[in-house]
Amino acid sequence: MGYNAASPGWTLGKSRKKNYYAYAMDGDRGIVASWPECEARVRGHRARYRGFATRGEAQAWLDAGASYEDKRIGRRAESEALPEDAVFFDAGTGRGLGTEVNVTDREGVPILFLGVEARHLTPWGTLLLDDRTNNYGELLGCRHALAIALSQDRRAVYGDSALVLDYWSKGHVTAKKRARDPDLYRLAVETAVLRSEFEKAGGRLLKVSGGVNPADLGFHRD
Repeated sequence: MGYNAASPGWTLGKSRKKNYYAYAMDGDRGIVASWPECEARVRGHRARYRGFATRGEAQAWLDAGASYEDKRIGRRAESEALPEDAVFFDAGTGRGLGTEVNVTDREGVPILFLGVEARHLTPWGTLLLDDRTNNYGELLGCRHALAIALSQDRRAVYGDSALVLDYWSKGHVTAKKRARDPDLYRLAVETAVLRSEFEKAGGRLLKVSGGVNPADLGFHRD
């Protein structure tokens, strides 16, 4: 079963591709073109390793000392600088079940139950959609986040999708997309109405990076 956004309820049912892997261990370091090769080299050693989309990024990480901690500390500080009462949304397929929609508070605690009946939610507090893309899920997440923020008198909603933040949540959907996916267009119009009401009340819809977004469902790995 999954979630039918056009008629809410159960109907049962963002990470870049890693092309290179960099590793550093025991005075040795290098870049390989597959995870199995990286795994074979680091197995049994105290090693640091990460996947990257390009060889240049992999080399830059090695040149910078193959450090994990600096980036994590920076992300934690950035997250703690966000408003305490903000609402966050995301969609992703990282769990392998299909497209899930997530809305949380700043601590990453799911709060979709504030706008959706618990029986429609997964054990993780997310909505699982039937045959829908991540982009559609992001828009649905934005709609729910705006509705929750309005009902809870919160003034900030964050997401990491530029498409949703800059276009769809304003009702801006291309004619081609409207004709091909009328359900998405209806959802965009509904979201735009909520966004207008939210902003008139002093609220702001803002962008946050996927790695910092507490609602992130891309399951980013550092």
